Amino acid sequence: MASCPHATALFTPEFVADPYPVYATLREEGRTHRVTLPGGVEAWLLTRYEDCRRAFLDNDSYSKDMAGTWTAFQEQRVPVTGDVVIGMGDSMLVSDQPRHTRLRALVSKGFTPRRIEALAPDIEETAVRLLDDLLERDGDRAGHADLTTEFAALLPMEVIRHMLDVPAEDGERLRRAVEAVMSNDEDSRDAAMAAFQEVHGYLGDLVKRKRERGGDDLTSALIDARDQSDRLTEEELVSMLALLLSAGHETTVNLLGSTVLALLRHPDQLDLLRREPDRWPAAVEEALRWDGPIQNAIWRFTRVPVTIGDVTIPAGEAVALSVAAADRDPAHFLKGEEFDITRGERSHMAFGHGIHHCLGAPLARLEARTAVPLIFEKLSGLRLDGEPAYRPSTVSRALSSLPVAFGTPAG
Repeated sequence: MASCPHATALFTPEFVADPYPVYATLREEGRTHRVTLPGGVEAWLLTRYEDCRRAFLDNDSYSKDMAGTWTAFQEQRVPVTGDVVIGMGDSMLVSDQPRHTRLRALVSKGFTPRRIEALAPDIEETAVRLLDDLLERDGDRAGHADLTTEFAALLPMEVIRHMLDVPAEDGERLRRAVEAVMSNDEDSRDAAMAAFQEVHGYLGDLVKRKRERGGDDLTSALIDARDQSDRLTEEELVSMLALLLSAGHETTVNLLGSTVLALLRHPDQLDLLRREPDRWPAAVEEALRWDGPIQNAIWRFTRVPVTIGDVTIPAGEAVALSVAAADRDPAHFLKGEEFDITRGERSHMAFGHGIHHCLGAPLARLEARTAVPLIFEKLSGLRLDGEPAYRPSTVSRALSSLPVAFGTPAG
């Protein structure tokens, strides 16, 4: 099948700034689209809600095992872009059942709701400290900030760093490495691979240290995790920590920035939140649906030929599920292009769906509904102070810069 003509608009600078008009066109034109991603990787793109939902649930037709299923990868016809690097781990993200079930059961024992909810006071304390730092600056930067680099990128790394017991002096190094892996455009493939190796090497050393001294942290809990006398192998453990580090950081950074930006661009919704603060959880859900942290879920690969409408995708092909497009599909969401915190809709797929639903979703939600209200509470008169910029990525929907201005305390 020939590529859709509008697929050529994917991942241009205009698309990176606002992909939704292109996604809307693709939804209207067909159910499947053959696309060439930055770096030359060829894949099939699904953009409609129901097609993506079915693919998330159909573990018989689709696999997450890149090496075991993807024909082009097996034949060494795939350039090593950031997308491919992400699939090179040994975590549950790229595993099928029954291995996925085993890994998720082991990891869940160290990622319990009790452990997540216990983080709430620390999240609030860290958010307040970072915002106070912005309020206390003087000179030309008084009353101005880049909310991405000076708040949203810092809070989640502080949280996940504490969870894994990573020393404070290593937090910035890991944050930059995670962003390099996720910035998987054509120009960053070498950096993505180097960053992937850096993260895995660092976490391998962390595991060795934690085995010696233990502790009451997530790394130690995963080292000790058992399921019927089974435990994570060393490679599985390091890959799982890398997944938790990257997902715990990347998705939350993106969610914090997109929620703030959506509310700044919809002042009527922000006014409603100020009158009715009980709506904050709903506002976070609507931000997840309307401009979520992930554009395209990590690839699936067809185990068998899969027919969608009048197109049959051959076995051994890469398939990207565009949750960004699906979560605005008017066939599922009434007036899906509108941002409306009163929608009361939680069937979005911002954190995936089915057995691969993001394990860290409760943590990302907790951080967003704790930190975003504090941002608007403490930074009085918050407003845009320039045009936001986005980091090129075929996976993430990531603000690289969110310039804002705000009032400063009197005196």
